[in-house]
Amino acid sequence: MKKMETIAQISTPLGSGGIAIVRMSGEKAKEIAFKVFQAKNLSMENIEPRKLYLGDFYLKQATEKCMMVFFEGPKSFTGEDVIEFQIHGGEFLATKVLETLLKNGCKLAENGEFSKRAFMNGKMSLNEAEAMIDIINATSDAEIKATSLLFSGKLTKQLKSIQNELKNCLVDLEVSIDYPEHDDEYVTIEKIKEILQNSKKEIENLLSTSYVGQKIKFGINVAIVGKPNVGKSSLLNCLIGEDRAIVTDIKGTTRDVLKETITYKGIKLNFLDTAGIRESEDKVEKIGIERSKNCIQQSDIVLCVLDASEELDEEDNKLIDAVKGKNVIYILNKIDKNIKLNLKNGILVSAATGENIEKLKEEIIKLAKVNNIDFSQIYITNQRHIEVLKEAQKEIEKAIVSTDTNLADIVDMQTKKVWTTLGKITGESEAENIIEEIFSKFCLGK
Repeated sequence: MKKMETIAQISTPLGSGGIAIVRMSGEKAKEIAFKVFQAKNLSMENIEPRKLYLGDFYLKQATEKCMMVFFEGPKSFTGEDVIEFQIHGGEFLATKVLETLLKNGCKLAENGEFSKRAFMNGKMSLNEAEAMIDIINATSDAEIKATSLLFSGKLTKQLKSIQNELKNCLVDLEVSIDYPEHDDEYVTIEKIKEILQNSKKEIENLLSTSYVGQKIKFGINVAIVGKPNVGKSSLLNCLIGEDRAIVTDIKGTTRDVLKETITYKGIKLNFLDTAGIRESEDKVEKIGIERSKNCIQQSDIVLCVLDASEELDEEDNKLIDAVKGKNVIYILNKIDKNIKLNLKNGILVSAATGENIEKLKEEIIKLAKVNNIDFSQIYITNQRHIEVLKEAQKEIEKAIVSTDTNLADIVDMQTKKVWTTLGKITGESEAENIIEEIFSKFCLGK
């Protein structure tokens, strides 16, 4: 493999803090480190990997007392020699340390370049690299659990297993093409058809997890709708445990969609408080009402809020008609007052006292089908993976159809397309432009 330049970058967020880490990777990392760092009785010959050394980092006009650690390749994150300096956490200081390394022979690392080198050196698959991005950006327990499983390489292992089966098929097909005098082509293609059908089932099983995977990653969008003054904003405040929405007795207070997110049992719930739906001549309120109607269509679940202390009126009935066909939970609010309304499929709550709010949250995750997630299995959370698997599904269906021709060269061509498509996730056979796009999403120093 061609030797790459030694790179350096600040690996911790910029700003003041307890420590900052400046990282180098490459064949000259150790050599450059000993140009700028000194510790008692320490030399390039006796330095031990994975051991912290206290010493002095020499800047142009000052000396920084810091720690240095050496990770010897290939047993490092990038697969190359890696040096990290743990310095005092000042942004200006970290920048000066980085500048010193660059002056002594390092190249400034681009976004994700450390991780890209880990991929290029076989330390992680393309899928594992993307899972790392998701772990860094995770905002819920469920997301961390799901992406950690992907980062462990379980998805890569499963897809590579499918690729290996397809590769064996391709070997058999090449023999049939190169040696047509053999009279067992039909049997070979029948065997290949069976393997393709089994692979198709595995791909479909993975795709079937994408619904839950997307809910794990992005959360459940829950629209809170109702006519004015039924307690929508009070319900939102009660659900999130904060006074975020303005609550008044004046109709039409909420004029836009207010979004608030909480995590409940590891799952993100995105609550969307909407403008009260009613007939209005107010230009601004009408815009808010139209957005409320759009919100109903785009949400996973609709909380249709009704006033339990009043009988249903025409506006209520229009709203009930508007949410038909959606995943709806009917909320009978204000049960702390005299109850005049009851529905068989409604949940009685009080936004004022918090009664039955936990029951409502349970019903939301149950209706969204994320209440019994088995985190020992793979969930496809990455949108790019979903699109690639859909593409692979289409290609493998074409490959299965092609087996009916009993022409080895056609089956060979279609099977190669399946193998190449799956390589967009595993990294085998992947095009350089997609690799560049993935690693550009990483932060600097990663």
